[in-house]
Amino acid sequence: MEERSSSGVNPVISILGAIVLVIVCVGGYVWVTWMGPVHAGQVQSMAVYALHRDLTTGSALGGVNGGNNVYDEVIVLANVHIKSTTKLPLFLHDMWGVVTLADGTTQQDLAASHDDFSKVFVAYPALAPQQKAPLQRDITMTPGQQLDGQMIFHFPITKQQWDERKSFVVTVDFLHQDPLVMKTAGVAVATVQ
Repeated sequence: MEERSSSGVNPVISILGAIVLVIVCVGGYVWVTWMGPVHAGQVQSMAVYALHRDLTTGSALGGVNGGNNVYDEVIVLANVHIKSTTKLPLFLHDMWGVVTLADGTTQQDLAASHDDFSKVFVAYPALAPQQKAPLQRDITMTPGQQLDGQMIFHFPITKQQWDERKSFVVTVDFLHQDPLVMKTAGVAVATVQ
């Protein structure tokens, strides 16, 4: 005679049902969370414009001489390519660059906003030949869509600090997805004079 539990179900069937349920749950979790990357991208090229200004006033104005007032900055134009590799829409939210200097310190800068993008080329006419279409924030990428665009970053560092940097990384942030981190090692860098 076959043994039955108080609910009238064979214990072997109950155990097999529980095992199948656990396998389905684990398989579903793995399928949902391990679909592979949802985006790919690379920095295709960069242009760097370094500025050095000595704003020190001399004694010709009379009075006490001011101290040294030197201003250095590096403007980085990064041309990027991004591709959606998922079957779902992706919402591109924000972009930033991080430079790691030779001493290990880092500086982060958000990419220039849509309004500031064109103003950069007015303020620095030497950059005008490098201008390309900007990569837009707050857009939805359709499945399989590819985007090419330019980002502009500003760092208050010297040209020497930029040249001696350990790394420069561009990050594109997507809502509800991991960010796309693009390293720039080996990317062609043009110097704008």
